[in-house]
Amino acid sequence: MADFKRWKEQRLSRADASRKGSVDEPIEEIVRLLNSRETFCTTSSCSGRGTAGFEIQKQSCTWLMVTHQLCSTKDVLTALQKAAADAIFKFEPFVLHVQCQDLEDAQLLHTVSVEAGFRNSGITVSRKGKIMMVCCFFLP
Repeated sequence: MADFKRWKEQRLSRADASRKGSVDEPIEEIVRLLNSRETFCTTSSCSGRGTAGFEIQKQSCTWLMVTHQLCSTKDVLTALQKAAADAIFKFEPFVLHVQCQDLEDAQLLHTVSVEAGFRNSGITVSRKGKIMMVCCFFLP
């Protein structure tokens, strides 16, 4: 328990290490709520970067369009015009990783997530005992 509290304090005192550098606006409130609880600490998320996320560079590729929102054919065609070669379409669901102080906390969060429609959520426990709840939503 002391390890979790120390780890959480260290984690939340650091700057956001994501490429964007901040929590995605659509989930800012839930991240703040979870982090305000003694037993939870969010570690990473992806709720989409909105349409302003065009041309993000990553490992020798250019992301032409990044969004988890509904988009029009026009949006996709506009993004494709920026392609210098072949383009790959990739879909990734909403994901939120939350480290939990103990298994009971992870089970509670998992139940809430599944009941809220995040049916692909799950709990993992590392060899060192780190408990992680992953909230994941795939569209049908």
